[in-house]
Amino acid sequence: MSTSATTGFDGATTDRLPRPAPPFARVPVLVLAGLVLALLVALAPRYDLVTDELYFLAAGKFHPAWGYMDQQPLVPLLAAFLDTAFPGSLVAFRLPAALATALGVVLTALIAREFGGHRKAQVLAAAAYPLSPWLLVNGHWLTASTMEPLQWTAMLWLLVRWVRLHGHGVHRDRLLIGIGVVAALAVQTKFQVVVLCAVLLVSIAVTGPRAVLARPALWAAVAIPLVTAVPTLWWQAANGWPALEMGIAVDGENDRLLLVPTALFYAGVVVGAVFCCYGLVVLLRSPLLRPYRFLGWTVLGVLAFFIAAGGRPNYVAGLFGVLFAAAAVGFQHRSGKLLWPVCAISAVLPLAMLPVFPLELLARHPEIPNYPRLYETGWPELTDAVARAYRALPPEQQRRAVIVAENYYLAGALEVRGRAAGLPGVHSPHRGYWFFGAPPENADVVLYVGKRSLADHFGRSQRLGEVESDLVNMVRGNEITLYQDPLQPWSELWPRLRTT
Repeated sequence: MSTSATTGFDGATTDRLPRPAPPFARVPVLVLAGLVLALLVALAPRYDLVTDELYFLAAGKFHPAWGYMDQQPLVPLLAAFLDTAFPGSLVAFRLPAALATALGVVLTALIAREFGGHRKAQVLAAAAYPLSPWLLVNGHWLTASTMEPLQWTAMLWLLVRWVRLHGHGVHRDRLLIGIGVVAALAVQTKFQVVVLCAVLLVSIAVTGPRAVLARPALWAAVAIPLVTAVPTLWWQAANGWPALEMGIAVDGENDRLLLVPTALFYAGVVVGAVFCCYGLVVLLRSPLLRPYRFLGWTVLGVLAFFIAAGGRPNYVAGLFGVLFAAAAVGFQHRSGKLLWPVCAISAVLPLAMLPVFPLELLARHPEIPNYPRLYETGWPELTDAVARAYRALPPEQQRRAVIVAENYYLAGALEVRGRAAGLPGVHSPHRGYWFFGAPPENADVVLYVGKRSLADHFGRSQRLGEVESDLVNMVRGNEITLYQDPLQPWSELWPRLRTT
Protein backbone atom coordinates (compact mmCIF):
# COMPACT_ATOMS: atom_id res chain seq x y z
CA MET A 1 0.00 0.00 0.00
CA SER A 2 1.36 3.37 -0.94
CA THR A 3 2.06 6.02 1.74
CA SER A 4 1.71 8.92 -0.70
CA ALA A 5 -0.60 11.82 0.08
CA THR A 6 -4.31 11.05 -0.17
CA THR A 7 -7.49 13.06 0.20
CA GLY A 8 -9.31 13.05 3.55
CA PHE A 9 -12.93 13.78 4.44
CA ASP A 10 -12.48 17.53 4.35
CA GLY A 11 -10.59 17.58 1.05
CA ALA A 12 -7.19 18.20 2.67
CA THR A 13 -4.28 15.90 2.02
CA THR A 14 -2.94 13.48 4.55
CA ASP A 15 0.11 11.23 4.62
CA ARG A 16 -1.44 8.74 7.04
CA LEU A 17 -1.94 5.12 6.29
CA PRO A 18 -5.52 3.87 6.61
CA ARG A 19 -6.41 3.83 10.29
CA PRO A 20 -7.06 0.21 11.24
CA ALA A 21 -10.36 -0.54 12.87
CA PRO A 22 -10.17 -1.85 16.45
CA PRO A 23 -9.84 -5.62 16.77
CA PHE A 24 -13.11 -7.45 16.26
CA ALA A 25 -14.51 -8.78 19.53
CA ARG A 26 -14.95 -12.10 17.83
CA VAL A 27 -15.55 -14.44 20.75
CA PRO A 28 -18.18 -12.52 22.76
CA VAL A 29 -20.01 -11.26 19.66
CA LEU A 30 -20.15 -14.69 18.05
CA VAL A 31 -21.23 -16.24 21.37
CA LEU A 32 -24.10 -13.75 21.58
CA ALA A 33 -25.09 -14.44 17.98
CA GLY A 34 -24.86 -18.18 18.63
CA LEU A 35 -27.10 -17.92 21.69
CA VAL A 36 -29.69 -15.98 19.69
CA LEU A 37 -29.53 -18.56 16.91
CA ALA A 38 -29.84 -21.47 19.35
CA LEU A 39 -32.82 -19.87 21.10
CA LEU A 40 -34.70 -19.23 17.87
CA VAL A 41 -33.97 -22.68 16.47
CA ALA A 42 -35.11 -24.30 19.74
CA LEU A 43 -38.39 -22.37 19.64
CA ALA A 44 -38.98 -22.82 15.90
CA PRO A 45 -41.16 -25.97 16.19
CA ARG A 46 -43.38 -24.60 18.96
CA TYR A 47 -46.95 -23.66 18.03
CA ASP A 48 -47.48 -23.42 14.24
CA LEU A 49 -46.88 -21.21 11.22
CA VAL A 50 -47.79 -17.55 11.70
CA THR A 51 -50.37 -15.82 9.51
CA ASP A 52 -47.84 -14.20 7.19
CA GLU A 53 -45.84 -17.41 6.84
CA LEU A 54 -48.98 -19.19 5.65
CA TYR A 55 -49.67 -16.40 3.18
CA PHE A 56 -46.11 -16.38 1.85
CA LEU A 57 -46.11 -20.16 1.54
CA ALA A 58 -49.43 -20.18 -0.30
CA ALA A 59 -48.26 -17.38 -2.58
CA GLY A 60 -44.92 -18.94 -3.46
CA LYS A 61 -46.14 -22.53 -3.73
CA PHE A 62 -49.50 -22.13 -5.45
CA HIS A 63 -49.44 -18.61 -6.92
CA PRO A 64 -45.86 -17.79 -7.97
CA ALA A 65 -45.60 -14.39 -9.63
CA TRP A 66 -43.12 -11.60 -10.34
CA GLY A 67 -44.85 -9.44 -7.76
CA TYR A 68 -47.59 -9.16 -5.17
CA MET A 69 -49.71 -6.36 -3.81
CA ASP A 70 -48.18 -6.30 -0.35
CA GLN A 71 -44.79 -8.02 -0.69
CA GLN A 72 -42.26 -8.89 -3.35
CA PRO A 73 -41.44 -12.41 -4.57
CA LEU A 74 -38.21 -13.26 -2.71
CA VAL A 75 -39.67 -14.53 0.57
CA PRO A 76 -42.67 -16.35 -0.99
CA LEU A 77 -40.32 -18.23 -3.32
CA LEU A 78 -37.95 -19.00 -0.45
CA ALA A 79 -40.87 -20.29 1.62
CA ALA A 80 -42.02 -22.52 -1.23
CA PHE A 81 -38.50 -23.90 -1.71
CA LEU A 82 -38.05 -24.69 1.99
CA ASP A 83 -41.44 -26.37 2.22
CA THR A 84 -40.65 -28.51 -0.82
CA ALA A 85 -37.13 -29.40 0.30
CA PHE A 86 -38.05 -30.00 3.95
CA PRO A 87 -41.77 -30.76 4.05
CA GLY A 88 -43.36 -30.30 7.43
CA SER A 89 -40.17 -29.13 9.17
CA LEU A 90 -40.73 -25.89 11.06
CA VAL A 91 -37.07 -25.85 12.07
CA ALA A 92 -35.86 -25.91 8.46
CA PHE A 93 -38.58 -23.48 7.39
CA ARG A 94 -37.61 -20.92 10.02
CA LEU A 95 -33.84 -21.47 9.98
CA PRO A 96 -33.18 -18.60 7.49
CA ALA A 97 -35.03 -16.22 9.80
CA ALA A 98 -32.99 -17.32 12.79
CA LEU A 99 -29.78 -16.98 10.79
CA ALA A 100 -30.80 -13.52 9.60
CA THR A 101 -31.34 -12.37 13.18
CA ALA A 102 -28.05 -13.83 14.40
CA LEU A 103 -26.22 -12.23 11.48
CA GLY A 104 -27.86 -8.91 12.38
CA VAL A 105 -26.21 -9.20 15.80
CA VAL A 106 -22.80 -9.62 14.17
CA LEU A 107 -23.26 -6.81 11.65
CA THR A 108 -24.33 -4.39 14.37
CA ALA A 109 -21.12 -5.15 16.25
CA LEU A 110 -19.14 -4.67 13.02
CA ILE A 111 -20.73 -1.25 12.47
CA ALA A 112 -19.67 -0.28 16.00
CA ARG A 113 -16.17 -1.46 15.13
CA GLU A 114 -16.10 0.70 11.99
CA PHE A 115 -17.19 3.65 14.14
CA GLY A 116 -14.08 3.11 16.28
CA GLY A 117 -15.80 1.07 18.95
CA HIS A 118 -13.58 -1.24 20.96
CA ARG A 119 -14.51 -4.54 22.56
CA LYS A 120 -16.98 -3.10 25.07
CA ALA A 121 -18.82 -1.06 22.43
CA GLN A 122 -19.02 -3.96 20.01
CA VAL A 123 -20.42 -6.33 22.62
CA LEU A 124 -22.89 -3.72 23.86
CA ALA A 125 -24.12 -3.02 20.32
CA ALA A 126 -24.44 -6.73 19.64
CA ALA A 127 -26.39 -7.25 22.87
CA ALA A 128 -28.82 -4.43 22.06
CA TYR A 129 -29.91 -6.05 18.79
CA PRO A 130 -31.77 -9.11 20.22
CA LEU A 131 -33.14 -6.96 23.07
CA SER A 132 -35.41 -5.39 20.47
CA PRO A 133 -38.80 -7.12 20.75
CA TRP A 134 -39.45 -6.59 17.05
CA LEU A 135 -36.11 -7.97 15.87
CA LEU A 136 -36.08 -10.98 18.20
CA VAL A 137 -39.72 -12.02 17.76
CA ASN A 138 -39.53 -11.62 13.99
CA GLY A 139 -36.47 -13.86 14.07
CA HIS A 140 -38.94 -16.62 14.95
CA TRP A 141 -40.80 -16.19 11.62
CA LEU A 142 -39.92 -16.42 7.94
CA THR A 143 -41.40 -13.15 6.73
CA ALA A 144 -40.33 -10.15 4.67
CA SER A 145 -40.24 -8.08 7.87
CA THR A 146 -37.62 -10.48 9.21
CA MET A 147 -35.30 -10.20 6.23
CA GLU A 148 -35.57 -6.43 5.72
CA PRO A 149 -33.68 -5.27 8.88
CA LEU A 150 -30.76 -7.54 8.03
CA GLN A 151 -30.64 -6.19 4.48
CA TRP A 152 -30.65 -2.57 5.63
CA THR A 153 -28.05 -3.28 8.30
CA ALA A 154 -25.79 -5.01 5.79
CA MET A 155 -26.05 -2.10 3.33
CA LEU A 156 -25.24 0.44 6.05
CA TRP A 157 -22.28 -1.61 7.29
CA LEU A 158 -20.81 -1.80 3.79
CA LEU A 159 -21.27 1.94 3.31
CA VAL A 160 -19.77 2.82 6.71
CA ARG A 161 -16.78 0.62 5.95
CA TRP A 162 -16.30 2.25 2.54
CA VAL A 163 -16.43 5.73 4.11
CA ARG A 164 -13.86 4.86 6.78
CA LEU A 165 -11.44 3.36 4.30
CA HIS A 166 -11.90 6.12 1.74
CA GLY A 167 -11.29 8.76 4.39
CA HIS A 168 -7.85 7.26 4.86
CA GLY A 169 -6.97 6.76 1.24
CA VAL A 170 -8.23 3.27 0.38
CA HIS A 171 -10.75 3.04 -2.47
CA ARG A 172 -12.55 -0.25 -1.71
CA ASP A 173 -15.23 0.18 -4.36
CA ARG A 174 -16.26 -3.44 -4.31
CA LEU A 175 -18.04 -2.54 -1.08
CA LEU A 176 -20.29 -0.23 -3.10
CA ILE A 177 -21.03 -3.06 -5.52
CA GLY A 178 -21.90 -5.19 -2.50
CA ILE A 179 -24.43 -2.56 -1.45
CA GLY A 180 -26.02 -2.85 -4.89
CA VAL A 181 -26.26 -6.64 -4.62
CA VAL A 182 -27.88 -6.45 -1.18
CA ALA A 183 -30.22 -3.71 -2.40
CA ALA A 184 -31.28 -5.98 -5.27
CA LEU A 185 -32.32 -8.61 -2.71
CA ALA A 186 -33.98 -5.96 -0.56
CA VAL A 187 -36.09 -4.55 -3.39
CA GLN A 188 -37.33 -8.09 -4.07
CA THR A 189 -38.32 -8.29 -0.41
CA LYS A 190 -40.02 -4.95 0.27
CA PHE A 191 -40.07 -1.67 -1.63
CA GLN A 192 -39.24 0.37 1.50
CA VAL A 193 -35.53 0.03 0.74
CA VAL A 194 -36.04 2.57 -2.05
CA VAL A 195 -36.78 5.18 0.62
CA LEU A 196 -33.56 4.31 2.46
CA CYS A 197 -31.45 4.57 -0.71
CA ALA A 198 -33.00 7.86 -1.82
CA VAL A 199 -32.57 9.50 1.58
CA LEU A 200 -29.00 8.21 1.85
CA LEU A 201 -28.06 9.79 -1.48
CA VAL A 202 -29.63 13.12 -0.54
CA SER A 203 -27.97 13.12 2.89
CA ILE A 204 -24.58 12.37 1.39
CA ALA A 205 -25.02 15.09 -1.23
CA VAL A 206 -25.82 17.62 1.50
CA THR A 207 -23.44 16.63 4.30
CA GLY A 208 -20.80 14.49 2.58
CA PRO A 209 -18.72 12.55 1.96
CA ARG A 210 -19.55 13.70 -1.58
CA ALA A 211 -16.62 11.75 -2.99
CA VAL A 212 -18.79 8.64 -3.00
CA LEU A 213 -21.11 10.27 -5.55
CA ALA A 214 -18.21 10.52 -8.01
CA ARG A 215 -17.38 6.82 -7.86
CA PRO A 216 -18.57 4.88 -10.94
CA ALA A 217 -19.06 1.85 -8.70
CA LEU A 218 -21.81 3.67 -6.83
CA TRP A 219 -23.87 4.19 -9.96
CA ALA A 220 -23.21 0.62 -11.03
CA ALA A 221 -24.53 -0.38 -7.62
CA VAL A 222 -27.63 1.75 -8.19
CA ALA A 223 -28.20 0.05 -11.54
CA ILE A 224 -28.15 -3.48 -10.08
CA PRO A 225 -31.44 -3.27 -8.11
CA LEU A 226 -33.04 -1.16 -10.84
CA VAL A 227 -32.38 -3.80 -13.48
CA THR A 228 -33.36 -6.74 -11.30
CA ALA A 229 -36.57 -4.97 -10.28
CA VAL A 230 -37.86 -4.66 -13.86
CA PRO A 231 -40.04 -7.83 -13.75
CA THR A 232 -41.55 -6.78 -10.43
CA LEU A 233 -42.22 -3.26 -11.67
CA TRP A 234 -43.74 -4.72 -14.83
CA TRP A 235 -46.11 -6.81 -12.71
CA GLN A 236 -47.05 -3.78 -10.64
CA ALA A 237 -47.77 -1.70 -13.75
CA ALA A 238 -49.80 -4.48 -15.36
CA ASN A 239 -51.94 -4.77 -12.22
CA GLY A 240 -52.54 -1.07 -11.62
CA TRP A 241 -49.73 -0.47 -9.09
CA PRO A 242 -51.38 -2.28 -6.15
CA ALA A 243 -48.36 -1.47 -3.96
CA LEU A 244 -49.65 2.11 -3.86
CA GLU A 245 -53.06 0.85 -2.73
CA MET A 246 -51.32 -1.14 -0.04
CA GLY A 247 -49.58 2.01 1.12
CA ILE A 248 -52.94 3.75 1.47
CA ALA A 249 -54.32 0.78 3.43
CA VAL A 250 -51.30 0.77 5.75
CA ASP A 251 -51.68 4.50 6.32
CA GLY A 252 -55.30 3.96 7.33
CA GLU A 253 -54.30 1.32 9.87
CA ASN A 254 -51.62 3.38 11.62
CA ASP A 255 -51.54 6.67 13.48
CA ARG A 256 -48.69 8.79 12.11
CA LEU A 257 -48.27 10.57 15.44
CA LEU A 258 -47.59 7.22 17.11
CA LEU A 259 -45.01 6.03 14.58
CA VAL A 260 -41.95 7.27 16.49
CA PRO A 261 -43.01 6.16 20.00
CA THR A 262 -44.15 2.78 18.69
CA ALA A 263 -40.89 2.37 16.77
CA LEU A 264 -38.98 3.09 19.99
CA PHE A 265 -41.04 0.42 21.74
CA TYR A 266 -40.17 -1.99 18.91
CA ALA A 267 -36.49 -1.11 19.36
CA GLY A 268 -36.67 -2.20 22.97
CA VAL A 269 -37.97 -1.08 26.32
CA VAL A 270 -35.16 0.78 28.12
CA VAL A 271 -32.03 -0.28 26.18
CA GLY A 272 -33.39 -0.15 22.64
CA ALA A 273 -35.32 3.09 23.01
CA VAL A 274 -32.49 4.84 24.86
CA PHE A 275 -29.89 3.59 22.39
CA CYS A 276 -31.95 4.80 19.42
CA CYS A 277 -32.30 8.31 20.84
CA TYR A 278 -28.72 8.56 22.09
CA GLY A 279 -27.34 6.95 18.94
CA LEU A 280 -29.03 9.59 16.82
CA VAL A 281 -27.49 12.34 18.98
CA VAL A 282 -24.05 10.73 18.64
CA LEU A 283 -24.36 10.51 14.85
CA LEU A 284 -25.40 14.14 14.58
CA ARG A 285 -23.04 15.70 17.13
CA SER A 286 -20.07 13.51 17.99
CA PRO A 287 -16.75 14.81 16.56
CA LEU A 288 -15.53 11.20 16.45
CA LEU A 289 -18.36 10.25 14.06
CA ARG A 290 -18.35 13.45 12.02
CA PRO A 291 -17.61 11.56 8.76
CA TYR A 292 -20.81 9.56 9.32
CA ARG A 293 -23.09 12.50 10.06
CA PHE A 294 -25.06 11.68 6.93
CA LEU A 295 -26.37 8.60 8.75
CA GLY A 296 -28.03 10.74 11.40
CA TRP A 297 -29.73 12.82 8.74
CA THR A 298 -30.71 9.63 6.95
CA VAL A 299 -32.49 8.40 10.08
CA LEU A 300 -34.36 11.69 10.36
CA GLY A 301 -35.18 11.69 6.64
CA VAL A 302 -36.56 8.15 6.65
CA LEU A 303 -38.64 8.90 9.74
CA ALA A 304 -39.94 12.11 8.17
CA PHE A 305 -40.93 10.26 5.00
CA PHE A 306 -42.95 7.58 6.76
CA ILE A 307 -44.58 10.11 9.08
CA ALA A 308 -45.59 12.23 6.07
CA ALA A 309 -46.50 9.42 3.68
CA GLY A 310 -47.76 6.91 6.21
CA GLY A 311 -46.17 3.64 7.26
CA ARG A 312 -45.80 1.04 9.94
CA PRO A 313 -43.38 1.52 12.85
CA ASN A 314 -41.45 -1.58 11.80
CA TYR A 315 -40.53 0.11 8.50
CA VAL A 316 -37.65 1.81 10.32
CA ALA A 317 -36.42 -1.34 12.11
CA GLY A 318 -33.56 -1.61 9.62
CA LEU A 319 -32.06 1.53 11.18
CA PHE A 320 -31.90 0.06 14.69
CA GLY A 321 -28.52 -1.58 14.12
CA VAL A 322 -26.66 1.58 13.12
CA LEU A 323 -28.27 3.54 15.99
CA PHE A 324 -27.37 0.81 18.49
CA ALA A 325 -23.79 0.85 17.20
CA ALA A 326 -23.47 4.64 17.46
CA ALA A 327 -24.89 4.64 20.98
CA ALA A 328 -22.55 1.86 22.09
CA VAL A 329 -19.55 3.84 20.82
CA GLY A 330 -20.81 6.86 22.73
CA PHE A 331 -21.09 4.80 25.91
CA GLN A 332 -17.79 2.95 25.63
CA HIS A 333 -15.77 5.37 27.78
CA ARG A 334 -18.42 5.61 30.47
CA SER A 335 -19.00 3.39 33.46
CA GLY A 336 -20.81 0.23 32.50
CA LYS A 337 -21.99 -0.77 35.98
CA LEU A 338 -25.65 -0.10 35.17
CA LEU A 339 -25.63 -1.09 31.50
CA TRP A 340 -25.59 -4.85 31.92
CA PRO A 341 -28.29 -5.01 34.65
CA VAL A 342 -30.45 -2.78 32.44
CA CYS A 343 -29.82 -5.16 29.53
CA ALA A 344 -31.02 -8.04 31.69
CA ILE A 345 -34.22 -6.17 32.56
CA SER A 346 -34.73 -5.24 28.92
CA ALA A 347 -34.54 -8.92 27.92
CA VAL A 348 -37.73 -9.80 29.80
CA LEU A 349 -40.21 -8.40 27.26
CA PRO A 350 -38.73 -9.84 24.03
CA LEU A 351 -38.29 -13.25 25.64
CA ALA A 352 -41.86 -13.22 26.98
CA MET A 353 -43.16 -12.39 23.49
CA LEU A 354 -41.69 -15.59 22.06
CA PRO A 355 -43.67 -18.88 22.09
CA VAL A 356 -42.33 -19.91 25.48
CA PHE A 357 -45.62 -20.63 27.27
CA PRO A 358 -47.25 -24.09 27.18
CA LEU A 359 -50.48 -23.90 25.21
CA GLU A 360 -52.32 -25.60 28.05
CA LEU A 361 -51.39 -22.67 30.29
CA LEU A 362 -52.54 -20.13 27.70
CA ALA A 363 -55.83 -22.00 27.27
CA ARG A 364 -56.48 -21.79 31.02
CA HIS A 365 -55.40 -18.15 31.21
CA PRO A 366 -56.57 -16.25 28.12
CA GLU A 367 -55.80 -13.00 29.91
CA ILE A 368 -52.07 -13.60 29.40
CA PRO A 369 -51.05 -11.46 26.41
CA ASN A 370 -49.19 -13.59 23.90
CA TYR A 371 -48.71 -12.58 20.29
CA PRO A 372 -47.71 -16.02 18.95
CA ARG A 373 -50.80 -17.62 20.49
CA LEU A 374 -53.03 -15.22 18.59
CA TYR A 375 -51.40 -15.72 15.19
CA GLU A 376 -49.78 -19.18 15.32
CA THR A 377 -52.55 -21.39 16.67
CA GLY A 378 -55.92 -22.70 15.54
CA TRP A 379 -55.09 -23.72 11.97
CA PRO A 380 -55.87 -27.45 12.46
CA GLU A 381 -59.22 -26.55 14.07
CA LEU A 382 -59.99 -24.19 11.20
CA THR A 383 -59.15 -26.79 8.56
CA ASP A 384 -61.12 -29.53 10.34
CA ALA A 385 -64.22 -27.35 10.73
CA VAL A 386 -64.25 -26.35 7.06
CA ALA A 387 -63.53 -29.92 5.95
CA ARG A 388 -66.50 -31.21 7.96
CA ALA A 389 -68.76 -28.59 6.40
CA TYR A 390 -67.51 -29.47 2.92
CA ARG A 391 -67.97 -33.22 3.37
CA ALA A 392 -71.51 -32.65 4.62
CA LEU A 393 -72.49 -31.17 1.24
CA PRO A 394 -74.21 -33.41 -1.31
CA PRO A 395 -71.76 -34.75 -3.93
CA GLU A 396 -73.22 -32.59 -6.71
CA GLN A 397 -72.67 -29.46 -4.59
CA GLN A 398 -69.15 -30.51 -3.67
CA ARG A 399 -68.25 -30.60 -7.37
CA ARG A 400 -69.36 -26.97 -7.80
CA ALA A 401 -68.09 -25.68 -4.48
CA VAL A 402 -65.26 -23.29 -3.68
CA ILE A 403 -64.00 -21.85 -0.41
CA VAL A 404 -63.85 -18.09 0.06
CA ALA A 405 -62.09 -16.75 3.17
CA GLU A 406 -62.63 -13.27 4.50
CA ASN A 407 -58.96 -12.41 4.86
CA TYR A 408 -55.56 -13.50 3.64
CA TYR A 409 -54.49 -15.39 6.76
CA LEU A 410 -57.57 -17.61 6.83
CA ALA A 411 -57.17 -18.19 3.09
CA GLY A 412 -53.47 -19.00 3.42
CA ALA A 413 -54.12 -21.51 6.20
CA LEU A 414 -56.93 -23.21 4.31
CA GLU A 415 -54.91 -23.40 1.10
CA VAL A 416 -51.74 -24.70 2.74
CA ARG A 417 -53.51 -27.12 5.10
CA GLY A 418 -56.68 -27.78 3.13
CA ARG A 419 -55.25 -29.51 0.10
CA ALA A 420 -54.23 -32.52 2.18
CA ALA A 421 -57.74 -32.53 3.65
CA GLY A 422 -59.32 -32.72 0.19
CA LEU A 423 -60.74 -29.20 0.21
CA PRO A 424 -61.52 -27.41 -3.08
CA GLY A 425 -59.84 -24.23 -4.29
CA VAL A 426 -59.47 -21.36 -1.83
CA HIS A 427 -60.04 -17.72 -2.72
CA SER A 428 -60.12 -14.47 -0.79
CA PRO A 429 -61.05 -10.91 -1.74
CA HIS A 430 -58.58 -9.53 0.81
CA ARG A 431 -55.43 -7.64 -0.21
CA GLY A 432 -52.90 -9.67 -2.19
CA TYR A 433 -55.10 -12.77 -2.23
CA TRP A 434 -57.62 -10.95 -4.44
CA PHE A 435 -55.03 -10.94 -7.23
CA PHE A 436 -54.81 -14.75 -7.11
CA GLY A 437 -58.10 -14.78 -8.97
CA ALA A 438 -61.84 -15.13 -8.62
CA PRO A 439 -63.65 -18.45 -8.30
CA PRO A 440 -64.55 -20.09 -11.64
CA GLU A 441 -67.82 -18.97 -13.21
CA ASN A 442 -69.45 -22.37 -12.68
CA ALA A 443 -68.83 -22.21 -8.91
CA ASP A 444 -72.31 -21.48 -7.55
CA VAL A 445 -71.70 -23.06 -4.13
CA VAL A 446 -69.51 -21.17 -1.69
CA LEU A 447 -68.28 -22.13 1.75
CA TYR A 448 -67.47 -18.74 3.23
CA VAL A 449 -65.24 -18.43 6.30
CA GLY A 450 -65.27 -15.16 8.21
CA LYS A 451 -67.44 -12.68 10.04
CA ARG A 452 -68.52 -10.55 7.09
CA SER A 453 -71.92 -11.25 5.52
CA LEU A 454 -72.19 -11.80 1.76
CA ALA A 455 -75.96 -12.45 1.82
CA ASP A 456 -76.69 -9.46 -0.44
CA HIS A 457 -74.72 -11.08 -3.26
CA PHE A 458 -76.28 -14.58 -3.24
CA GLY A 459 -79.74 -16.03 -3.67
CA ARG A 460 -79.48 -18.39 -0.70
CA SER A 461 -77.44 -18.50 2.49
CA GLN A 462 -77.21 -20.86 5.45
CA ARG A 463 -75.08 -20.56 8.56
CA LEU A 464 -73.35 -23.90 9.18
CA GLY A 465 -71.49 -23.10 12.39
CA GLU A 466 -68.32 -21.44 13.58
CA VAL A 467 -64.71 -22.39 14.20
CA GLU A 468 -63.99 -23.39 17.77
CA SER A 469 -60.63 -23.39 19.53
CA ASP A 470 -59.50 -23.89 23.11
CA LEU A 471 -57.28 -20.83 22.68
CA VAL A 472 -58.14 -17.20 22.06
CA ASN A 473 -56.72 -16.63 18.59
CA MET A 474 -57.51 -15.24 15.14
CA VAL A 475 -59.41 -18.40 14.18
CA ARG A 476 -61.91 -18.78 17.02
CA GLY A 477 -65.38 -17.42 16.31
CA ASN A 478 -65.13 -17.21 12.52
CA GLU A 479 -68.41 -18.36 10.99
CA ILE A 480 -68.79 -20.93 8.22
CA THR A 481 -71.63 -19.98 5.90
CA LEU A 482 -73.00 -21.75 2.84
CA TYR A 483 -73.87 -19.38 0.01
CA GLN A 484 -75.54 -20.51 -3.23
CA ASP A 485 -76.64 -18.93 -6.49
CA PRO A 486 -74.51 -15.79 -6.89
CA LEU A 487 -76.60 -12.90 -8.20
CA GLN A 488 -73.84 -11.78 -10.57
CA PRO A 489 -71.12 -13.55 -12.56
CA TRP A 490 -67.90 -13.84 -10.61
CA SER A 491 -66.18 -11.51 -13.08
CA GLU A 492 -68.50 -8.75 -11.86
CA LEU A 493 -68.89 -9.88 -8.26
CA TRP A 494 -65.20 -10.30 -7.46
CA PRO A 495 -64.28 -6.59 -7.78
CA ARG A 496 -67.27 -5.69 -5.58
CA LEU A 497 -66.09 -8.04 -2.81
CA ARG A 498 -62.51 -6.77 -2.78
CA THR A 499 -61.17 -5.46 0.55
CA THR A 500 -57.84 -3.95 1.56
